[in-house]
Amino acid sequence: MATYLLLDGNSLAYRAFFALPSDLATASGQVTNAVFGFTSMLINLLRDHKPDGVIVAFDRPEPTFRHEVAGEYKANRNETPDILRQQMGLVRQVLEVLGITAIELVGYEADDIIATLATQLRDQGDEAIIVTGDRDAYQLVEDPYIKVLYNKRGVSEYALYDEAGILERTGVTPAQYPEYAALRGDPSDNLDGVPGVGEKTAAKLITMYGGLDGVFAAVAAQTPKLRENLAAHEVRVRRNAKIMILLRDAPIVVDLTQVTVNPSDPTEVKRLFDFLEFRSLHERLSEVLGASAGGPPPPDRQVLEAELIRPANAAEAAAILARPATLDIAPRWTGEPGRSPLAGIAVVVEPATADVLWISAEVLADPAILGLLTDGRPLRAHDAKPLLRSLLALGVDIDALAFDTAIAAYLLDPGQARYDLEEVLGRWTGASLAVGAAAEGQLDFAGEATDDITQAARAALAVNHLIDPLGSALEVQGMRGLYDDIENPLVRVLARMEDVGVGVDVVALRALHDRLTAECARLTTAIYEAAGHEFNINSTPQLRQVLFDEMALSPQKKTKTGFSTDAASLERLRDQHVIIDLLLDYREVEKLRSTYGEGLLAEVAGDGRIHATFNQTVARTGRLSSDKPNLHNIPVRSDEGRQFREAFVSAPGHELIVADYNQIELRCIAHLAQDPGLIAAFTSQTDIHTATASRLFGVEAKAVTLEQRSKAKMVSYGLAYGMEAYGLGQRLNISTEEAAEILKAYFVAFPAVKAYMDRTVTEARRRGFTETLFGRRRPIPELSSDNYRIRQAGERQAMNAGIQGLAADIFKVALIRLDRALEDQGLTGRLVLQVHDEVLVETPAGELDTVTELTRTTLAGAATLSVPLEVNLSVGRSWAAAKS
Repeated sequence: MATYLLLDGNSLAYRAFFALPSDLATASGQVTNAVFGFTSMLINLLRDHKPDGVIVAFDRPEPTFRHEVAGEYKANRNETPDILRQQMGLVRQVLEVLGITAIELVGYEADDIIATLATQLRDQGDEAIIVTGDRDAYQLVEDPYIKVLYNKRGVSEYALYDEAGILERTGVTPAQYPEYAALRGDPSDNLDGVPGVGEKTAAKLITMYGGLDGVFAAVAAQTPKLRENLAAHEVRVRRNAKIMILLRDAPIVVDLTQVTVNPSDPTEVKRLFDFLEFRSLHERLSEVLGASAGGPPPPDRQVLEAELIRPANAAEAAAILARPATLDIAPRWTGEPGRSPLAGIAVVVEPATADVLWISAEVLADPAILGLLTDGRPLRAHDAKPLLRSLLALGVDIDALAFDTAIAAYLLDPGQARYDLEEVLGRWTGASLAVGAAAEGQLDFAGEATDDITQAARAALAVNHLIDPLGSALEVQGMRGLYDDIENPLVRVLARMEDVGVGVDVVALRALHDRLTAECARLTTAIYEAAGHEFNINSTPQLRQVLFDEMALSPQKKTKTGFSTDAASLERLRDQHVIIDLLLDYREVEKLRSTYGEGLLAEVAGDGRIHATFNQTVARTGRLSSDKPNLHNIPVRSDEGRQFREAFVSAPGHELIVADYNQIELRCIAHLAQDPGLIAAFTSQTDIHTATASRLFGVEAKAVTLEQRSKAKMVSYGLAYGMEAYGLGQRLNISTEEAAEILKAYFVAFPAVKAYMDRTVTEARRRGFTETLFGRRRPIPELSSDNYRIRQAGERQAMNAGIQGLAADIFKVALIRLDRALEDQGLTGRLVLQVHDEVLVETPAGELDTVTELTRTTLAGAATLSVPLEVNLSVGRSWAAAKS
C-alpha cells in the first residue's frame, strides 16, 4: 500500500500566517510568515511520513454550488489580508521548484478536490493522509485507507485521526459527520445550525436517531424548547447537510504515479530559498531530500577579511585617503564611543580587494587628513553619531553623512532592542565579522592574533557590504525619503547638540542634592517612629512585614512573592496610617536624590556642561530618547522635580529659548481623523480641552467646570497613547465602567476619531504594520496573536502609532530645519537640549529677538496639517525660569 499526502494549501497557509508574527520578513521587506510556516510544515510532513506522492489542493475565487444554495455561505469571512495574499504566489513557487503537484478547479473547493483524490486512492488500495485545518474533511475518514492529519494549532501541533479518532473527537462516525455539523452549524462557513444545539447535543441526537431523518421524525419526543427549534429550522438544517457533503467526483485528470516530490533543478530550489532567506529551512530540506534539494547545507557564513594598510606618516595616509570616492568608515575609541578620544579610524580604500586604511589618532590629527574628511565626499558608517561627535571635538564638522547603516536597519525593523553591526551584517548579507563566540565588548576571531585595528577594518568593510541591501530595502518599503530627508540629516544635528551640551549650575545642583539628602534623612526618621523600630525601608519583604504583619493594614494586591507594596497599592492605603504618606514622600525624594541629584552631578563634564546622548534607534514610534543621563525623565509634577530645571542654565551673556509644540498629539489626531469638531476648535483657537468637555458632557463652553475640562484633557491625551477604559479610570480615580461611558461619549462627540482608530487597526491587521504620513512603518505582529490580551495590546499600539509617529516626524523635521537655519543665517545660537517635544536653544543676548522669531516660525512651519501647529515659546537664564 502506497501512502499519499493530500494537503489543503489555503488552510495550511492561513494557519501559518496567523501562527507566526508578521514581522518575519526578508531583508528587502518581503513578509514571509505564511510561506515560511507552510514550507516548514511541508518539510516536517515529508520527513515524518516519507510519502510516495504529494498533492496540494487550492481554492479558487469563483463561487461554487454551495454559494448558490446558501447565499450566506462564507459571507462572514474577512477579506484576505494583503500580506497573506502576496505570499500565496510564493507558496506556489515553493511547490513548483520542489516538483509537487498543485491542483485547483473552477467551481470546486480544495476540499472537493481532496475528497475526489482520496476516494480514487482508496479505490486503488492506497493510503491517503489528508492534511488540513478544516474539520469538513472528517467525513472522508475510512479505515484503513483514509486518515485526517488535522492541524490543531500553529505550524507543528497535529492530530492524526482514523475512524475511532473521529468518533472520540466528535461523538459521531465520519459518515454521520455532515448531518452532525448541519445540526450544530459551522460558524467558520457562516452556516447557522439549530439554536441551542451544540456539539454534544448534535452528537447525541445523530447517534440516538441514526441521522437527520430519524431526528426530525422524533421531534415530538424532545423537550419543548428543543422541539420548537428543531421544527422551526428543519429546512435550514437539511440545506446545510446538502452543502456540507464533499464532492467525490470533481473532474480531476492527474496521473497518481507522477505526483512524487521531484525537484527538477536543485539550483532553482536553492535560489528560491536564498531569496526567501530560508537558510535553516533549506538545511532541513536537504536532510530530507538530499542532493535534489540543492546539495548539502550551505557552508558557514563568509567572514569578512581585510587587507590592512598602515601608512608610515600623515603624507602617505593622505595620499591613500584621497583615492576612494566614498568614505566607508569604522572608528575605534580609547574608551566609551563618542565620549573618549578616538584611537583611530578604518577607511575602505578598495572594496573589491578588501583594502582598508588604518589612520591612527596621531595621524588623524594632521590638518591634511582632517581636511580630506570634510572635502565633500559622502561618508558612510554604522551608528555614525559617536564618530561625528568625536570629530567635532577635533574641529571637524561632517556635513556629508550619506548613510548610517544602524539608522537604516532601525527604520526597516524598529522592534529590535539593539542594532549591533555583527547582527545587522548577518541578517542583511549573510556575512560575519567574527568566527566563534564574542566576549563583551570584544570580537573573537577564532584564536587569530587580532586587535582593535583588525576589528575596525572588518567593520568598515561591513558598512560597505550593507549599503546596497539596506538602501534597496528602504526603496522597496517606501522609506528612502524618510531616511534621506529626516533620519539621516538628524544624525548631525544630534551630534552637534551632544557636543555642545547644556550648561549646569553645579553649585545649585549640589545644594539641591544636599537638601534632598537631608529630606530623606528626616523622612527615614519619621518612618522609623511611625513603625516603632528601624528597618530597611527599601526592602520589600521588610516593608511588607511592617505594614501587613505588624500594623495589620489591608493588603490591596498579591504578587507571586507576597502582598504588593507598589505605589498604586500604597495610594489606596493612605487613609489607614500616617506611615503611608511618609513612605510615598520618601520614595519620591529618594528617587530624585539618587537618580538625579547624584546622577546629574556625576555627568557634569570639565566644561561645566552635561553632554547627554540622544538616541534615534530606541523608540518604535520614532521618538527620540536620552541617556547618560536620561534628561527626558526629569520630573516636572513635583516642586522638587521642578527645582532640577533651575540648575540647567545658559552660558554667561546668553539666554535659553525653550520652545515646544502646543498639544501636538491632539493636532495630529485632528488631522489624521479629519474630525470637523476638533478641526474647528483648533482653527478657531478655542481652548481645545474646554471645547472637548463641552461636546463630551453636553454643556455650553462657558458652563464647563474645571473637573470636566480635566477629564476631557485626560481622555484626549489618553487616546493619543492608546489608553482604554481601565487606564482612564485609574488616571481619573473612577470606576472602569464610568470611564467606559466617558470614552463612549467622547466617540459620540467626535465620531471621526473613532472611525479613524477603527480604520487604523483594520489596516494594520491587513498590512501587518502602521505607516505615518512621512512613510515611517511600524510592524505590529501582536495583531496576529492567538492571545486576546496580546491582540488588544496590538490594537492599542496600532491606534497610537500613527499619532505618535507623526508627532515624532514633525519634531525631527523642526530640529533639522532650525539647526540648518541658524547655521545658514550665520547666527551663533545653538540647540543644546531636546526633551520630548521641547527644544532648548542657547543664544547670545544680542541675537535673542532674531533667534526667538526664527525658532517660532521654523517649528510652526515644520509640517502642513489641517490645523495650525502652535508653538509655546519662553525665554530665561535657566530652564525653570523660562518654563515659569
